[in-house]
Amino acid sequence: MLKRVLRNIVKSRSAFGGKEGITILEVMISMVILAFGILGLAPMMVISLYSNSYSSEITTANALVQARMEQIKSATSFSPLPWYTQETQLYNIYTRETRVDDRITDGTIPLGVYRIRVSVSWADQKGIARSINYYTYKMKG
Repeated sequence: MLKRVLRNIVKSRSAFGGKEGITILEVMISMVILAFGILGLAPMMVISLYSNSYSSEITTANALVQARMEQIKSATSFSPLPWYTQETQLYNIYTRETRVDDRITDGTIPLGVYRIRVSVSWADQKGIARSINYYTYKMKG
């Protein structure tokens, strides 16, 4: 099939003066078509790079939250309540806040437990403020 197509191309060229080969016009048209194809992929590459960076930031923020939750869960008591800490410039962009409450400081919390909230906030590459909040409960005593 390919041989037949190539043979037809050669025959059609021989009808126009017997010249064989590729003309400069055909090369230029091919280059324009290729350029439009590559330009169509450029926005997709930019979005992919931004998405990979954002995904990395989310993963790091989740790791910061998890590490803090494990530290807090191993503590036996908190005083004074509400117990609050803030750490800034973690990995140069993250701020982590930890707050522990009980029923005395927040009436919506059940008796006999602490509510632990860990928040991580940062500004992404585009300068958009991002944050994640996680809550868990720990039995008193």
